[in-house]
Amino acid sequence: MMNKLKAVVGNERGEFGIKQIAITVAVIIIIGVLVSVITGSLGDWVDAIWKKFLGLIDSSIKAKP
Repeated sequence: MMNKLKAVVGNERGEFGIKQIAITVAVIIIIGVLVSVITGSLGDWVDAIWKKFLGLIDSSIKAKP
């Protein structure tokens, strides 16, 4: 029994199945798509946040007498 277990464990070391490789590739593709979408609209996000930030500062300065 122990020899069979050792043989099975020995055969599984370092091997990747097709499913594991496919899942890994899919995750890499999804991450790539997300990064490209975020970087494409990152400039717009920064611009919108910067304008809101400056607007808050401007309204804070004007509100004080």
